[in-house]
Amino acid sequence: MDSRKETTRSWPSLTSLAEGTLARLRGSTVPDADKDLLTALGLVRNRKLLIRKIGAPCIVEVRGVRIGLAAPIAACLKVEPLDPPAPKPTPAA
Repeated sequence: MDSRKETTRSWPSLTSLAEGTLARLRGSTVPDADKDLLTALGLVRNRKLLIRKIGAPCIVEVRGVRIGLAAPIAACLKVEPLDPPAPKPTPAA
């Protein structure tokens, strides 16, 4: 993952967003040892991802593939929310 710092804005962590949110990866504070693995998984700067599940593991969808991330790693990913999550359907009465 590109280690350049985003200087114009402080982005929220992936784990602070709701499930179902579409976001763009803007940076990370992951340890250097994990950066190459995230890059190999497709988690690179400016990549769109869909948050499927927040928790342990945190599940994101990247280019049609779901990836499970350890919660501490997910918390290090800084994202730009692109749209609010879709509303959950209400059960019929």
